[in-house]
Amino acid sequence: MPDSSEIAVLRGAVYDLRRQASALQESLVQTTDPVRLDNLLKAAGEVESALAEAEAKVQAAEAARAASQPQTDAKRPNVVTRSMATTKLEATVKLRMTHIPTATYHLLNAQESPLVEIEVKNGDLKPRRLRISSRLEGYSADAIDTIELEIRGKPHDKRSVMQLPTLFPEHIRAVRELTRASVTVLVEEIGGQIETHESLPVWLLARNAAPLAVRDPATGGWVDLSRYFGAFVTPNQREIMLFLRQAARRHPEGRLTGYQGDVLLQVQAIFDALKQDADITYVNSLIAFNPEESARGQRVRLPRESLEEHQANCMDGTLLFASLLEAATINPAIVIVPGHAFVGWETGQNSGVWDYLETTMIGANSFEEARAIGKQKATFWEQRAAAKPDLFRRWSLRELRIVHGVTPLE
Repeated sequence: MPDSSEIAVLRGAVYDLRRQASALQESLVQTTDPVRLDNLLKAAGEVESALAEAEAKVQAAEAARAASQPQTDAKRPNVVTRSMATTKLEATVKLRMTHIPTATYHLLNAQESPLVEIEVKNGDLKPRRLRISSRLEGYSADAIDTIELEIRGKPHDKRSVMQLPTLFPEHIRAVRELTRASVTVLVEEIGGQIETHESLPVWLLARNAAPLAVRDPATGGWVDLSRYFGAFVTPNQREIMLFLRQAARRHPEGRLTGYQGDVLLQVQAIFDALKQDADITYVNSLIAFNPEESARGQRVRLPRESLEEHQANCMDGTLLFASLLEAATINPAIVIVPGHAFVGWETGQNSGVWDYLETTMIGANSFEEARAIGKQKATFWEQRAAAKPDLFRRWSLRELRIVHGVTPLE
């Protein structure tokens, strides 16, 4: 069993590699020379491989240590629970999400991304009916399940219930900073006594924080939430539609017709409008602060905010460009690679062929240069993703809308 000092050494290695990766990503964003970019991409790929190995070692060491330690509620004082010995029922509550993405929580699915999981088992020689409920105190309605457990030894003498309480929109709107909250879980026998009543601490992420992933404390693994960036693509907003008219004036024919016309010329018209009319400046935005590194993400601007503030980081610029493309009925993609994001688009309707553009180059470079760098980055990371898929995630907005049900936030 690894001791705490060994785990600390492993975590130190992860920390050092993350710093190396961050420094390389900063250089990658600032580099527009294809030759230097190629060298930096190779170096970044090597660091990402080493980082993946180091993180796997930490996770394995932590899992081994946890498995060797006896289970106890000593650190969970807000627990009222009975046991198999007293009630012939056993209820175990597992928190599955410690950091709650308030902006996109309503798009999550209880079976795929539950807030809590409650396992119940019947040790009696008679069936038992239970009511299981959970709530995020002050922020949600109750999630309620009523179940019946068969007698001991039968196939359905135990059940696992996943719950994701519905948040109250008017309460969540006020969450503008990382906020502490509590999840309360109640397991009670219908017509009988309370079996378990627990209160568990969680964090509410700010409304403008979009995590790439959240840690599942039950497994120690990361749950990928990157597809929900699609909710920040808002093609129907008035500001987006008005700006699209300006982009149309940059087109040789004075209009944008989606896949009915030359797609590349339309993408260039949007690029030129953002460059000449929006005066977008690339900035290093704040990384959302998350204690214990239980969530990874960054604060993002909605596309209309990027237009209003004339500022965008890599994700902001990607979401803005994607919103304009989708408004022009061209299928965009949010492309996420280590430490960075850029935009892509399907070159023909349902063609499966993609082109790319580095949005951070809009202010100081030509369309051809930004497109070439975007394609170079996409080619490199897509090849590396054959061995590690999360190195290159290309989220087609058409797929997000139709398959995953990711709708615009506004």
